[in-house]
Amino acid sequence: MHTKPTWTQITPRHFTMVGAARRIELRYDSAGFRSAWSVWADGAEVHRHPGFMEARGAAASLAAT
Repeated sequence: MHTKPTWTQITPRHFTMVGAARRIELRYDSAGFRSAWSVWADGAEVHRHPGFMEARGAAASLAAT
C-alpha cells in the first residue's frame, strides 16, 4: 500500500518529509530582508521561497520525482 508523505516538525523553522522516496527538508533562513524558506533534497539546497506555502509546494513536487 502506498502512503502519502507527511511533514514532521523538527523545530518551528525546520520540517522534514516522512514517507517520501527522497530526503526532503524545509528550513527557514533568517537573514533580514533576504529571509526565506529553503528546500533541501538529499542534503543539497535546491530552491528558496519567501513564503512557506510556496516552499512546501516545491518540496512536494520534488518528493513526487
